[in-house]
Amino acid sequence: MSFGGFCFSANVSAVAVILSLFSLPAAAGGLMLWEIGTPTLGTASAGWAATPEDAATAFTNPAGTVWREHTEVRAAGQALYGDIGFSNGGLTNVPGNDGGNPIQWFPGGGGYAAGRLSDKFGWGVALAGNFGLGLDYDEDWAGRRFAQEVDLIGLSLIPSLSWKVHPCLSVGAGLNIMGVYFKYLSAPRAGLIPEDAKLKYRDVEISYGGNLGIMYRPVPGTTLGLSYTSEVEVDFTDRLTLDNFGPFFQPLAERFNGAKTEIDITIPATATVSLQQKLTASTTLYSNLAWQGWTEYAGVTLAIDSPEQITIRVNRGYRDTGHFALGIRHAIASGYLKGWSMSTGFAYDSSMSTKAQVTADTPTWKAWRFGVGAGKEVCPGIHLDVGYTLVWSGDIDIDQIGREPFSPRLEGSYKNTALHFLGASVQFQF
Repeated sequence: MSFGGFCFSANVSAVAVILSLFSLPAAAGGLMLWEIGTPTLGTASAGWAATPEDAATAFTNPAGTVWREHTEVRAAGQALYGDIGFSNGGLTNVPGNDGGNPIQWFPGGGGYAAGRLSDKFGWGVALAGNFGLGLDYDEDWAGRRFAQEVDLIGLSLIPSLSWKVHPCLSVGAGLNIMGVYFKYLSAPRAGLIPEDAKLKYRDVEISYGGNLGIMYRPVPGTTLGLSYTSEVEVDFTDRLTLDNFGPFFQPLAERFNGAKTEIDITIPATATVSLQQKLTASTTLYSNLAWQGWTEYAGVTLAIDSPEQITIRVNRGYRDTGHFALGIRHAIASGYLKGWSMSTGFAYDSSMSTKAQVTADTPTWKAWRFGVGAGKEVCPGIHLDVGYTLVWSGDIDIDQIGREPFSPRLEGSYKNTALHFLGASVQFQF
């Protein structure tokens, strides 16, 4: 992303020149995924916060852990494959190829455990990640001035406790211990000649947030869940790498190469309301309504530890997003598939970006989700689930322009953008 309006004193104008050569290496790859390898793959996330029978409630709604007779552990594995190839629209002014497919196979999943301490108190532990993604473009692609490789990936360890305050109502709370990995690599223009320089930044940080949940079951066939995850503030600190700049800019590059640089981002808060409604003895309906606070994520602070003590605050102007999901699961009582439950669902997520805000490091747009899944108790106390979710965003237009004096431009479209999630999990009862 290019610098969008910042002010500092004239004695650092030289710094502005060198910084104008590249995009701000922050807030890249921002994405909150609903796919964590669990049975909600089959319902396109529907029922996310209202499935206390699943040990993954330790991740999705801590209030659900007390709603069980036994201790349950779920192990989940997932594979993501992306298809977001860029197509040049003709106005791009940096020569290069289309970047290839920056998202290919990426592993995921998690481990989840839930149990009771007593009739009124439950516990849970979850280890999973649903924030961020990685992009790895070809080195000589046309958008390399803005991004070549971007990784922003969060992994959460969440211990939690729940309390059944009434036979039909429970509350829960968890501590979100999040490890976040960030890597940014780009090829800014080297100087007056149109060659490629190098900018690199990488760090891993541990940050903390909180999860809260409510589970309400007024009658045996109806479960309502509300979950809230707080913002997580992440302060990355690493030394900036600047290399291969031309003679005119080399003195400035050497001046800031290795400078301690802090990048601060805010992972957004979320709120989800879910319903699980038994329609018949064999058919269950699931739904979600959710909100994600991307407005706070839009603001990024970059501070360079130098004699000038430069601090830059940029706001990408992202919007908060909404989500709706509806799914159904049916248990088959006879025939070849007897004992299996089949599920399907769809969901819609609005976009945090307008078309003017789409950038090469965060090519996100509104998304439709379509899921199918199946599950079966393969032997007493062991339940197998498999699922697939397609996330479809269609064509994502981009027209990103960097700062003067060189004003690099990336104009075109990411055609037929899609993510494919395939997962399986096993839940054990003890």
